[in-house]
Amino acid sequence: MLETVHHHLDKVLNLYTQGEFFEDLKQAKDTYFSLTGKLDEDKDEFEPRMNCFNDWYIFQYRHQDGSKVIEDYIRNNELDEELSQALLNVNHSLFEYSKVNFRKQIVLKDVLHDEKVTLVKNHPTISLVEGDVFTGRVIKYKGDHYLMRGVCTLPEGVKSILKKQSKKVRKTNSFEEELKFLLQLENLKTKSMHYSHIDPSKIFVF
Repeated sequence: MLETVHHHLDKVLNLYTQGEFFEDLKQAKDTYFSLTGKLDEDKDEFEPRMNCFNDWYIFQYRHQDGSKVIEDYIRNNELDEELSQALLNVNHSLFEYSKVNFRKQIVLKDVLHDEKVTLVKNHPTISLVEGDVFTGRVIKYKGDHYLMRGVCTLPEGVKSILKKQSKKVRKTNSFEEELKFLLQLENLKTKSMHYSHIDPSKIFVF
């Protein structure tokens, strides 16, 4: 089923990154990197960050008319209702790689929403290890959970700080505050890379 999801996401990127949408894409990139911090193309983190941008552009960036890319795509293509709802309800959050269970499934802790997420069996390999904390997006389709490509790993030394702040954000019960927090985490990750000589706990201050 993940192949179905990726097929459509690749199609979205192909359609909405050229032609009449190219200028909008440039504006989106400017907005995203102003929020999350600029990163040189020769950095190892650049490709993962571009995957994060792609996910943000598809699911959260709004055109001038207020619509999202994914909403336009669903409206203009004949997608079944279940897939449409899956694409419209992607869970963007702060996660912790918890463990691999007895069924050989990766178990994530959704730190921001205080929930457990078990990825589908035989999920493609992800470059994370137990204890890693990261921002990312999980899509649920046909009862199975999949972690999407855009993942921003965060310093393990600030895990307790992130959990404490997540509780505060969760209490606001505001999607806007959640998104602001998650993009702020990407920004602080960028700062921690630029100032690697400084303890991350001095950078991840809210």
